[in-house]
Amino acid sequence: MNKKSFYYILSISLIVGFFYFGSTSNHYKRYLHKQNLENSPYKQTKSLEKLDRLNNNLPPNPYFDKIWELTMDPVLGRPKIENLYQIQEEWDQRNQYRIEGVPGENAEMAWISRGPNNIGGRTKGLMFDPNDSSNNRFFAGGVSGGLFVNDNIGDPQSVWKMINGIPKNLPVSSITYDPNNKNIFYAGTGEIYTGGRALGNGLWRSTDGGDNWENIFGGRSDSQESFVGTNNTVDIIEPTGESSIEFLQASFGPNLPDKPLPRIKTKLIIANPSDGCSTISNSSEIKDKIVLIERGAISGDACGFYDKVLNAQNAGAKAVIVYNKNNGESDWTDDLVLMGIGDGNNSQITIPSVFIRRTGGLRLKDLIDDGDTVVELSKRTSLNTASLTIKPGMFFINDVVVRNNNGNSEIYAAVGTSLSRDVADTALGSGTNDGIYKSTDGVNWTKIDLYRPVETDANGNTTSPNRTAIPIDLEIDDSNNIWASTTRDIYGEGGGLIFRSNESVTSFTLIHQIEEARRTEIEFSADNKLFVLAQKYKTINNNQYWLPIIYRGSIQDYIINNPTELTLPDDEDEDIYNTDFTRGQSSYDLMLEADPVNANNIFVGGINIFKSTNGGGENGSSVNPWNQQTHQWGEFNKQYAHADQHAAAINENDPNIIVFAHDGGLAYTPNGGGQISTRINDYVTTQYYTVATAPLNMFDNYDTNVYGWDFTMSMDNDQVVKIDGRGDVFAGGMQDNGTSFQFDKNDGLSRAVDIGSGDGAATMFSQNPNNKYVVYNYVYNNSIRVLNMNNYKFSNTGDENRSYWWRIYRKPEGESNRGDFINAQALDSNFGIVYSNYGSGQIEAFYNWDDFASGSQTTNKDSYSITGLGANITVMNVSPYTSNSTTLFAGTEAGAVWKISNANQLNSSNQFSGTLTNISSNDFVGSVSDVEIGKDENHLFVTFYNYGVENIFYSNDGGQTWNSKDGNLPDLPVYSILQSPLNEDEVIIGTDLGVWYTKDFNSSSPSWSQANAGMKDVRITDMDLRKGDNTVFVSTYGLGIYSGKFENNEPSISISPSVNSITIFKGQSGSFNVDYKAFSDFNEEVEFSIDGLPTNTNVTYDPSNKFTINQDGTLKIDLAIDIDAETKSYPLTINAVSNTQNKTAGILLEVTSDDIDNDGIKNDVDNCPETANPDQSDLDGDNIGDVCDPNPLPSDTFSLQSSNETCRSSNDGKMQLDIKTDGLPSDTNIKFTLAVTGGPSGFSHTPETLEGDSWSLSSLEAATYTVCLTSDSIANFEQCFNVVITEPQDLSVLSSRAQDSDIVNLTMSGSEIYTIIHNNSTIKTSNSKLDIELKKGLNIIKVYAEKECQGVYEETIFNSEDILLSPNPARTSSKLWIGGNDKNVNLSMFDNAGRLLWTNENNVPSSRSIDIQVSNLRPGLYYVKVQSETVKKTAKLIKE
Repeated sequence: MNKKSFYYILSISLIVGFFYFGSTSNHYKRYLHKQNLENSPYKQTKSLEKLDRLNNNLPPNPYFDKIWELTMDPVLGRPKIENLYQIQEEWDQRNQYRIEGVPGENAEMAWISRGPNNIGGRTKGLMFDPNDSSNNRFFAGGVSGGLFVNDNIGDPQSVWKMINGIPKNLPVSSITYDPNNKNIFYAGTGEIYTGGRALGNGLWRSTDGGDNWENIFGGRSDSQESFVGTNNTVDIIEPTGESSIEFLQASFGPNLPDKPLPRIKTKLIIANPSDGCSTISNSSEIKDKIVLIERGAISGDACGFYDKVLNAQNAGAKAVIVYNKNNGESDWTDDLVLMGIGDGNNSQITIPSVFIRRTGGLRLKDLIDDGDTVVELSKRTSLNTASLTIKPGMFFINDVVVRNNNGNSEIYAAVGTSLSRDVADTALGSGTNDGIYKSTDGVNWTKIDLYRPVETDANGNTTSPNRTAIPIDLEIDDSNNIWASTTRDIYGEGGGLIFRSNESVTSFTLIHQIEEARRTEIEFSADNKLFVLAQKYKTINNNQYWLPIIYRGSIQDYIINNPTELTLPDDEDEDIYNTDFTRGQSSYDLMLEADPVNANNIFVGGINIFKSTNGGGENGSSVNPWNQQTHQWGEFNKQYAHADQHAAAINENDPNIIVFAHDGGLAYTPNGGGQISTRINDYVTTQYYTVATAPLNMFDNYDTNVYGWDFTMSMDNDQVVKIDGRGDVFAGGMQDNGTSFQFDKNDGLSRAVDIGSGDGAATMFSQNPNNKYVVYNYVYNNSIRVLNMNNYKFSNTGDENRSYWWRIYRKPEGESNRGDFINAQALDSNFGIVYSNYGSGQIEAFYNWDDFASGSQTTNKDSYSITGLGANITVMNVSPYTSNSTTLFAGTEAGAVWKISNANQLNSSNQFSGTLTNISSNDFVGSVSDVEIGKDENHLFVTFYNYGVENIFYSNDGGQTWNSKDGNLPDLPVYSILQSPLNEDEVIIGTDLGVWYTKDFNSSSPSWSQANAGMKDVRITDMDLRKGDNTVFVSTYGLGIYSGKFENNEPSISISPSVNSITIFKGQSGSFNVDYKAFSDFNEEVEFSIDGLPTNTNVTYDPSNKFTINQDGTLKIDLAIDIDAETKSYPLTINAVSNTQNKTAGILLEVTSDDIDNDGIKNDVDNCPETANPDQSDLDGDNIGDVCDPNPLPSDTFSLQSSNETCRSSNDGKMQLDIKTDGLPSDTNIKFTLAVTGGPSGFSHTPETLEGDSWSLSSLEAATYTVCLTSDSIANFEQCFNVVITEPQDLSVLSSRAQDSDIVNLTMSGSEIYTIIHNNSTIKTSNSKLDIELKKGLNIIKVYAEKECQGVYEETIFNSEDILLSPNPARTSSKLWIGGNDKNVNLSMFDNAGRLLWTNENNVPSSRSIDIQVSNLRPGLYYVKVQSETVKKTAKLIKE
């Protein structure tokens, strides 16, 4: 397979914020999709280099920026990832298992994990099994999904096993156990600080030591409805049918609870007195109810909001609703008001209160007067954004701990809300969920808010309500108190806060605030010192950066705001600054862990791992207290561990045993960091973008060695995969881990080497067994390489049987990135061409490289461009059926599919000369994810990335017509598609929830199911089919590569109509063929039938409607349509039923009439087939009958001429119509009626019946007129002309001249011809711009338009010769040089006040210089003025 397309993962945000109802036309959807792509929040960031992304506090990888765009719902302008968990739940038990068929359909056909078993992925959740006294059983959770266990982690050869009792697509970010029952584990999911790119699903619990898990708290909300804006309402439960009332919560008192906690819902009572300003007398009614209170006071001075709420609280109220009141203020408006506390004490208020408008309050009062009224306070969000789209649910459990409270277990979960890296778009979670949740049974939960410091203005007034913060890290101190640190909210605020609970953990107190901080991690050392590792905004050399900072101190130190800032680790890698051991990734790489026994041992991690053996030392010490334990390449005499540290787990029984988690999996030390080695055997958590497989026979009887990196050891590029004959050879592009290369003969897990490094992208094997290579790519088009496996031998080496890389292209230094981060490419190995997306509708084709010529290993190869594709290319595929030229199919981000014929064809200038054909359907909406070719180039499959669209299309006629094949498929992105070579009815697709399959693809509405045996709910990023044995290789984002095989072990058939539709006239017959295929010795009698036919249709089958099928063949079906059948479209279903088979296929029957208008003339000869026209009259002889011809007369029948006004407002315009009568039938007296409409204001015209062959209308003002002719003699005839009468414009001339220039520029308008007179010279021109060379002296310029009434332009310009004074300044005299040829000049001198000192007439000598005496002048500034025929200038003269 020569193609590669790239299948992207989730991320969310919002661009166009509106609701849409009902159906929206595909044309409008495409328009919205285009607008949403152009307005993407990632339009700028996705093309930034890694360093620029880090400086902007963005993740280093822009892959998710692109996938957000590709998967967006075209109308909503964002991905609908909330669909996934709902689909996952609904489809959990729907699979129907059979013996044969598609990979993953059943246990016998289960997907097989292929690893690689030595390359891991990003990991966060870690825990030693508390039930294992040997300290060897260990649990680890992949951030991209999957929970694993290792039974003997101390053994370097130990292997990991995936736990099947928990969904494989859950990102496990934290794990802990119950200290009172060590078989109970808790796992928090989701990673908030990567902006929803690892979307969790709440808190999970295992009660059997980690084998089986259940969701016990949070996750997606009970309602999947998203909503826009601040939507906090008083919902009226009783009486029913009442609309909700919007409220604003007070800035004091506790926050309202929201789901999953129960909302406040109870009876509403009016306070007595109604203003609540004194003791409330009806406390017996109010107890445990919501009380309604009016703002202001009934009489006397008004009381404050605090007093009203406190009085209601003292009366036993559960909550308070205060409604507005007009006290007579001139500027009063009935708006929502933020209730402040005034001089009150916030700690005294224990019930929530809200404010509503007066209109709402009076409505509630009336309802109470009419009977019992029950309301619910529904606070759906605390996010102050009217345009934010909010996804209800608790997706991010940032941490979980269990406290042993005197033998009782208390669970604490840290919950937060996140955006998808774009503050103005979509929130995952409502904001009301942010906080710490407590439970003693895992069923009933209590929320505890972390309140931020109250902000006040200069007058001491509260400027912000009680805003809560997002907890990210939970710890327990030696007094059994819970501590929490915070991270930024969706506005970048609220980070850097450290809280401590009270003894009963019913509330938290802010202990310390790190100013301008975001993500903050905390850890207690063995001596109860608190260590803090935070991301802080710091200034260095007048530049601002987000940098890590480390603090240490006692609890009292933090209370008095005096912790010690510690010296940061100094990485020996010169590319990592000593001010930032996270290398710009402090929002991402923050690992902090303390030895539970030895207070001096502290570990921190950024890019690499560091250890302090003196408690972090003292700031300012000359010796850095941090010892570097590892380096990401194993350099600088450091141990190797993969880059980007995320977590560490220290064994409670033996603190020397530590496991570290990073982007490449895990590392282990048995002796406190003295020896560190990887532990990733079978820890298959690799995040793949692409996968490719070599042809089955490529390495028959052939040996070669492929060298690369092995991530289980130091990063030396000297590890080898040995190929020795036929086997599975496959490769793939990985996130952060390069391009893996594997060889395996055992159909299972195998080792890989990385041949690329960095982020691997496009990967494509040659399909020519005689030229063995694999092409691989590093992001954008920055580096395209090919691994030559033809055992090329360099002359200066003795290496035999080894592979070497060759460069195809490397981006020159300083050039901008082209294409996408993970870029679409395709390979034609017949011609040795790599086709690569270059962005903006361009494909760059690289050639002249597959001969691997000597000396060409490191040179860029030739290329040519294919342009005009309209939009960014998202997928390409080379047809395997055209060998003498290249047929390339390409899909675009804008939803177009192109067929590029002769894509390899160049002209004599080496420019592309092939053919582009757009084969898109009007039904296509979204971004194309895959284009696959079936049994030939007529059979095409197209899929789309997006939510909210039809995702699967099929054509059997080369793209002329397309049919949707979504069937019952849920609304989720589709990234790839493959058809079984054995059964055309069997098709599989790759999605965000694994592989799905259908066995009735040819039906009009295929039935889809999950092919999840062996691989469930995993994100599929790519699929590749190996021809020859029908093996499918699948890449996943987080669980490596899987393989499966199309098989047909069970006898079966498939049926497929030869056409998509057929048209038959009423009363006539038509036929079509149905092709059938027999598989696996099928031999049964099959009965055919058709559903959906018109009444009384006669059907004939050839050979019969029932016959035995044991081989491939064709059934001919004749349909005889009844003469009285209704003319319309009939969707037909063709059924083929046997003892074991029940197959269906669809075809569209169009029934029409051969005399649609019933005028007795057949359609094929009727000159108006849809309008009765029995006489077939056709005046103009164009074969279109007069009754349906919009212009039935000969085209030259009418001639209309007009003349414009001669001058402005002369009102002498005219129009004249001439009728050519010799083209009209002589035997008819056709009369025409003429009407003139339009014209200037006040114009009117009475329709006239024309008697002759000429007509005119004069005295017309400038305007646009419409002249229409009708005739009673010709039915439905009307012919109209637009006539525009104009008036001349006034002449307009703009002249411009540069200083001291001899050229004047004229810009003229208002005329067709201009006459310019310059000093008696005449110029005529039709150009609107003219340059005139000025003569020295006086220049008179006049410009005339065509008509005198348009005006005349006149200008006088004096173009002076130059003068010069030297010396200047002068003491006694200065020489005045005068340019030109004038003999006589007038000289004058003025002082600085403008007074004339003298004036003289002078003859200019041949030297052109005249002495100016200044000896008798006082020092100062003077002016010398020169006037003559060609000179008019003044010069400054300074007397010293």
